[in-house]
Amino acid sequence: MMKNNKNTIIAFFAFLFTALPLVAQNDSVFCAPFDFGLLLSGNFAELRSNHFHSGLDFKTQGVVGKPIKCVADGSIVRASVQPGGYGQALYVLHSNGYMTVYAHLDRFPAGIAKRVRDAQYEKESFSVDISFGPDEFRVKRGEFLAHAGNSGYSFGPHLHFEVRNQTGSELYDPMEFYSGMLKDKRPPVASKVAVYPYPGAGLVDSSTESKVYPIKNNAVGDTIEAWGRIGFGIKALDYMDGTNNKYGVFKIELMVDGEVCFSSCADRFSFSENRLINGWVDYSRYVKDGEWFQRMYILGNNPLRMLSANSNRGWVDISEERIYKVECRLTDYHGNSNTYLFNVRGKARDIPARAPGHRLFWSLNNKVECEGMHLSIPAGELFEDAVLDVTAEEGQYGLSGRYSFGDEVLPFVKSAVLSIKVNDASADASKLYIKSVTKKGGYSVGGKYVSGWVSANIGALGCFEVAADTVAPRLSPVKENTWMRSGKILFSVSEKETSVKSFRGTLNGKFILFSYSSKNGRMELDLKKENVRRGKHMLRLEVTDACGNVAVYEKKIDYK
Repeated sequence: MMKNNKNTIIAFFAFLFTALPLVAQNDSVFCAPFDFGLLLSGNFAELRSNHFHSGLDFKTQGVVGKPIKCVADGSIVRASVQPGGYGQALYVLHSNGYMTVYAHLDRFPAGIAKRVRDAQYEKESFSVDISFGPDEFRVKRGEFLAHAGNSGYSFGPHLHFEVRNQTGSELYDPMEFYSGMLKDKRPPVASKVAVYPYPGAGLVDSSTESKVYPIKNNAVGDTIEAWGRIGFGIKALDYMDGTNNKYGVFKIELMVDGEVCFSSCADRFSFSENRLINGWVDYSRYVKDGEWFQRMYILGNNPLRMLSANSNRGWVDISEERIYKVECRLTDYHGNSNTYLFNVRGKARDIPARAPGHRLFWSLNNKVECEGMHLSIPAGELFEDAVLDVTAEEGQYGLSGRYSFGDEVLPFVKSAVLSIKVNDASADASKLYIKSVTKKGGYSVGGKYVSGWVSANIGALGCFEVAADTVAPRLSPVKENTWMRSGKILFSVSEKETSVKSFRGTLNGKFILFSYSSKNGRMELDLKKENVRRGKHMLRLEVTDACGNVAVYEKKIDYK
């Protein structure tokens, strides 16, 4: 008993130590990154595909190029350029113990821009990630830092802003420092409730399947009938003054008969926790219908720190034939809240046993095998125990069978290894990959061919077969007749089967820097920016996909 208390005390102080940066709860720690009024297009920990949104998205009045101010004294310690993701980004380490990140930039300051360009030519790569010493690029609070933009995986001008710990691994909600600069009197709003029977131990409206109920006037109109163990999920969004944008919900609480069963608080997370989002949301429903339902219970193997629950992990036992009063409260960072009420009537029913199939246990190593397919799921990769109904049929592409793993799309904490046997011995092994087949066609999950099998790491179960990519990316000149006048050479790149793996441009046989945006498949060479002399030159651009197919454009140009 004393040992447990000691461990609890140690754990408490360890948590307190890691949480120390959040003690400074006022808006004076950081200044605003802009001179104009702040509005958000996205908030911290919004639900995104396979990850949480890691910062605040500040609007830039619909334009690129707005000057960004450094929010506190510090040093620029890192700059990165990516065709997707953060695009152009700067990382500043502050003397107050934080790191701030500024992403989707349009332009770096001159000194940083030169260092980045030098690194790109040294590595002969558009994508670079470089570090600086603490004394190389010092910045002061309120000093110009960079120009906001729309680079990387951004679909409108804005500044993506993050607050991290000094190592950059832990993310904090920047609202801790900017709530006083933002107006918000609008509460979160829920539109639907989902009810989930515990497999083999619960029923909802006499069914073992989950049910969704619409919310009207802050309530579910009909009484929900249930028996055994059940869990609840909520579909909800938040809103703010002065904008029509939609945001994630900061706090969620579930109470049954006045007792708190579950709560969540989206105030911090680490990058290592990102994929745990798939165990919090109803991942299968999101993949199939595009709807985000957040579970108000915790699956058996989800250590996400945003979540807390009672000893039942938020599951509710309906064991009496009576009315259970259920209450869900949603609250935003400014304290605006909405409460939703609904009744659950206990009705005794016989609960059927769990359906037969391949039993999987999250705490054990699991292997599922059938003719032509091996699936290996390491211990700890499942969010909960599961039962798989594996089916095999003839593949569409004639290279392998097609394998499906039940109606539900089962996510992994990180990944599992799927191996599929190749039936066509004449197939070019270098062009083979595993395709995840969906209603919209599907996508590549990659793969490596070894001894007649293609194996790949997969993030979720669904439907898979082996496919081949033998077609090079499509490389199309854009407005070629304007190139010499504008000094900008532009291409459109599309890759239908797999993905663009690499590209390389040369002028007269020497590397020259093309920029690339993966969101729209545009590659651009700015002749003026790259100090190309007037005259005739031999231009060449090569684009290679993940299966080694190469598209080439080569032409003599006369830059007058």
